[in-house]
Amino acid sequence: MKKMLGVTVGTLCLVASIGAHATNVAELIVRGTIKPVACNLSLAGGGIVDYQTIPAASLSPTQFTSLAAKTVGLSISCGQTPAQFRVALSDLQSASKVTGILGTGFTEAQNYGLGLANSKRTGGYSVTLKNLQSSSGTLSPIMRSSSGAAWQNSDGKVAQSPAQYSWRSGTSVVPASVTSLTGTLEVKAVINRTQDLDLTRDVTLDGRTSLSVDYI
Repeated sequence: MKKMLGVTVGTLCLVASIGAHATNVAELIVRGTIKPVACNLSLAGGGIVDYQTIPAASLSPTQFTSLAAKTVGLSISCGQTPAQFRVALSDLQSASKVTGILGTGFTEAQNYGLGLANSKRTGGYSVTLKNLQSSSGTLSPIMRSSSGAAWQNSDGKVAQSPAQYSWRSGTSVVPASVTSLTGTLEVKAVINRTQDLDLTRDVTLDGRTSLSVDYI
């Protein structure tokens, strides 16, 4: 009986010893998230380009009619630390696009729809980046066809997403690191042929484009 008791007690002591050894190591976990400063993008006048009243008599029944170019001020600020960032545009009225309406020098990716009026396609417009400036001087537009593609020089005519646009400060075609910039969006609308419009009632221009800015 004494042996049996001794074995039993010895076993219990061994288990207790192993258990105590297993708790002499613990994990310290350090967590957190470093978030970049959010970029602030603003457009002058709320981003509204207003062509006001357009007399139907000033439009062609058989040809597209180009309207005067209008500009909207662009401002982007991304904190105090210089960084590379880019913008992308998405046409929210792409289903209303009139193929070929912008004419020579533009691609269909640069053609933004002016919406539908009475189930008819009103027209299109182009968006061009101009007059880009940072605190260090003049910037020139560059673009890439999609995320991960090579950057190339741009004439400023903005194609829709997945195309992305940035700016260079020197001769190298790489995005410049800046804290903020200003510039101009030049918008030029083109109205569809009146034979393809319903002019028995008012036709409202309803182009809508979403602009986004993000770090590269």
